[in-house]
Amino acid sequence: MRPVLVRPAVPADVPVLAQLRWEFRTAAAEPVEDRAGFEARFRERVGRALAGGSWRAWVAELPEGSAGAQDGIVGHVYAARVDKLPNPVDEPESHLYVSNLYVRPTHRGRGIGTALLAAALDLALAAADGTDAAILWAWPGSAGLYARHGFGPSPEILERRPVRR
Repeated sequence: MRPVLVRPAVPADVPVLAQLRWEFRTAAAEPVEDRAGFEARFRERVGRALAGGSWRAWVAELPEGSAGAQDGIVGHVYAARVDKLPNPVDEPESHLYVSNLYVRPTHRGRGIGTALLAAALDLALAAADGTDAAILWAWPGSAGLYARHGFGPSPEILERRPVRR
């Protein structure tokens, strides 16, 4: 099998990114809005974030002629640099937040998730001032992938969610 092609997402990819986000999130939970409305909202918000540089995204495509190539984009990942406050000690001043690593179920087990994650993590390595940590929230069943790439629990990161009434 030929390797997967991972490339930065471009504005023309945003409609497919919206479709994949819908697939990813509605596989585990019932949607609270209609698909067309969600995809329009996604295209506007994420299109603006990608164009403005506050988020970066990468997509995975299978090479022409390979099994599944007709499916087009089969996975994606997003990353955003989160600046820390200026620091007077020797410590990098940003984090990399990795989010929404998703590969369509019919294309899993081929190293596509690994290739996408590597692209996002390369952003952290390319930063001139370095990155203190790459952070993410793992979905059930995905922790093994992240552990293979050096992620693990941290005693420093705490989470508090708002109380929903």
